[in-house]
Amino acid sequence: MIRCDSLNNSTHQGRDYEKKKKQERKKSILYLIENFLRFEGYIKTASTLVEEACLNTSHHAVCDNIDLDTILIEYENYYFLRYQKKPQISKSLDIAKSDIHNATRNKTKTCKKSNTNQHSQDTQSIDTTFITVTPINICNESLEDEYCLPSIDLGYWKDEWRVYAEMISKEILVTNPNVRWSDIKGLSMPKKLLDEAIVLPTKYPDLFTGLCTPWTAMLFYGPPGTGKTLLAKAVATECKTTFFNITPSTLVAKWRGDSEKLIKVMFEMAEQMSPSTIFIDELDTIASKRIDHEASRRLTSEILIHMDGLLRSEKRIFLLATSNHPWELDPAIFRRLEKRIFVDLPDVQARKDMFVYYLSEMLQKHKYIKCDIDSDSLAQETNGYSGSDIRLVCKETAMQAMRSIFQVLEKKTGNNINFTITTKEVKNAISITKPSTSETDNNKYKIWQSQYSSC
Repeated sequence: MIRCDSLNNSTHQGRDYEKKKKQERKKSILYLIENFLRFEGYIKTASTLVEEACLNTSHHAVCDNIDLDTILIEYENYYFLRYQKKPQISKSLDIAKSDIHNATRNKTKTCKKSNTNQHSQDTQSIDTTFITVTPINICNESLEDEYCLPSIDLGYWKDEWRVYAEMISKEILVTNPNVRWSDIKGLSMPKKLLDEAIVLPTKYPDLFTGLCTPWTAMLFYGPPGTGKTLLAKAVATECKTTFFNITPSTLVAKWRGDSEKLIKVMFEMAEQMSPSTIFIDELDTIASKRIDHEASRRLTSEILIHMDGLLRSEKRIFLLATSNHPWELDPAIFRRLEKRIFVDLPDVQARKDMFVYYLSEMLQKHKYIKCDIDSDSLAQETNGYSGSDIRLVCKETAMQAMRSIFQVLEKKTGNNINFTITTKEVKNAISITKPSTSETDNNKYKIWQSQYSSC
């Protein structure tokens, strides 16, 4: 009996202590407000607050090292560090009132037989926190550079989940990269598989059923500069799906558990906005072998769980990932990536097409620079060069032509400032632009391809 009494007394003391602390906190807030009002010149308002709240300003004053402005600054800094955005302290009520008025008016037109009580109840039940994120561009099939994407209801996510949803929604592509399949030279197999996975199921949905369901996850791996990201841009342009452009910095968060929540929201949002494509660049940075750290293990596990859900989902969600170091990926992810495709260095024909595209076609409309090259010999000269390397060679060639034009303009030695690029100038650019990938590095990809490729 004595023990029960002591427990009850300690419980009551704890409650009294919390109540006392709450009252002290409330009084501190009132003193801070009174100090702020008086400092800003609202003397009458401050006096009214002192009278109504019974504040004893003759015996109590706010300390020198604290004020409302300092508290707000500290909160904004914390919020920005936590969520990478500034907090919204106040909001406009005019929009919410107009939304209620419009919704009420529409409901009155469609439900003329409802009585006054029902009308007021419907008005009160309207969710004024409904927020939609829509693309900036207007849907118009005649405009090739614009998207036609569904809006997303951020009201689906509550409390802290809405913050994660807002972060992911910022990664939805709303501008057209304007990269066509024809702009990509070579890479016929990756383009064919992407067509099977995204384009054809939209045109012929009845064919892709049962065992013939579309591919849900695909990995492009290979040396840097071979066109992996360019393929993703073509998907965003040609396939007309909601495109999530995800980078490792989007999903890796500072605080424990935030990365897993971001991944969960990303897949749920993709399902809500299906058909959709999730593009993750440098997948090996967030789904590496789970031997480094406990946080990386949790992150990889969350990705694997949701990739399993893709295989069972009835929604059309396609995951496209790239990697320059596929051997660093967690082996458990290979089963989820149905297609693992080696994007090799361009062959002779692809290199020839690149020289024609970058020099002959792109410089065709240039006012001062013309081109007359032997693309076959240039393709033979650039064995081992990636697509990005060839682009740099062509850019260096064009800049050399520009330097010659600059000399004529600066010295004013003549009126003829036209320049014709020949095979000799391109070979000079090749001699000073070395390939970024060695044969040894490329062989490493081929060895991994022989063990894990799926194309």
